[in-house]
Amino acid sequence: MIASLGHLTVAEELLRFLRSILLGLPAGILLDLFRTLRILLPHHPAAVFLEDALYAFALCFFLQCYAWMYADTVFRWPYAAGEILGLAAYMLTVGAVWMRMLRRIRCRISRIRSFFCRAVSGRNESGAKSKKISESP
Repeated sequence: MIASLGHLTVAEELLRFLRSILLGLPAGILLDLFRTLRILLPHHPAAVFLEDALYAFALCFFLQCYAWMYADTVFRWPYAAGEILGLAAYMLTVGAVWMRMLRRIRCRISRIRSFFCRAVSGRNESGAKSKKISESP
């Protein structure tokens, strides 16, 4: 099914565009991986910048691999638009559900962490230091 550049039919171009929309799936999964790391393990802004740069590089790499494998090594803008469209569809469906679940997990983790911090520091619910029995007047 490899066609020369000058003889692509509309159906072949449409199939290539639809396949490029599927590139949004691995792009969305990778984005959710980075967002999960940021939420559960907060880190320095320089590390966030490096993660963003790595993500942008990965998107470009996915798109270039697609052009090499399925588009006769020719990059066309509709392929990039298809990848962005697929990423948007992923983020509005699966990505939104994943973020809701991740917020709940983060909330539970922060509650557990605050409980243990209060238990270790000896503070009660109001934040005042709890008195020992021997310290009562």
